[in-house]
Amino acid sequence: MRLKTVYKPLSIALAEPAETEEMLKFSEVRESQSSRVHCLALKSDSGDGLVVCLSYSIWSHPRETDEERPEVPHRESVLILRG
Repeated sequence: MRLKTVYKPLSIALAEPAETEEMLKFSEVRESQSSRVHCLALKSDSGDGLVVCLSYSIWSHPRETDEERPEVPHRESVLILRG
């Protein structure tokens, strides 16, 4: 699920243990499956968030206007991290 496409600035980190516990409970992930999910904390001036996912890809895109932003990675985009 993609809720927002631009965060200025953005930091991504593993969620703290208390946040992880809260997210797993909220998302109703069974304890037996909890080792398969990633719990991430997003921090930005435009708002913070928490994400529970099975996998993720983090790309850096060249600066573009909202009208020019592609829905798929641009050929000049750089894959930073995949989990």
